[in-house]
Amino acid sequence: MSDNLSFKQKAYMLIRIQPGTESEFYAELKKLPNIVGVDLVHGPYDFVVVAEGKASDIDKVVLRIRRIPHILTTETMTAFTLS
Repeated sequence: MSDNLSFKQKAYMLIRIQPGTESEFYAELKKLPNIVGVDLVHGPYDFVVVAEGKASDIDKVVLRIRRIPHILTTETMTAFTLS
């Protein structure tokens, strides 16, 4: 993502983790900036995380989340505003 985009962006991360590590993973997420929502969900993923900020902020938080132990897979979707 480009730093030229200075307006606020939103990203949704779908995250699958090792079973039994939900509390530990959630505690790590709470320490990170720019996260505005965390939901524990049923289905192919375990968590949906919503982050907001500049493009560079989103990039940083996605990379920090991917470093948290016990993650099996992530999928990130960046939302764009239509004008």
